[in-house]
Amino acid sequence: MKRYVPECEDGTLFLVTDDDRVKIGTVDDIVAAVSGETYAITYDQKQRTQPWLDTNDGKVGIDVRETVTTMYHTESTVSKLREYDMGTERYGIPTRTVKFADEFVDILEQQGST
Repeated sequence: MKRYVPECEDGTLFLVTDDDRVKIGTVDDIVAAVSGETYAITYDQKQRTQPWLDTNDGKVGIDVRETVTTMYHTESTVSKLREYDMGTERYGIPTRTVKFADEFVDILEQQGST
């Protein structure tokens, strides 16, 4: 299975393998689609008992900009994203970029109980 590595070029995120390169959109648009620079994952009471989770309020802030430019993706995820074009939707953000942001948030939400 191919793993797609994020590459950022002039503020634009691409997901790349040795023989493939898929444009996702600008990091600024991804941050806007996620609704901010930081995304909070909320853990429930049971999850908070884990020794590795060091938080008083059950929330962990994720730096969106850093995470989207370092997180690897599967071939399956990129294949789904490829179905969307870079035409803009009603808020002026490309559809593929919005779908990527949605996928990113889904991945983060699987980590907690948000």
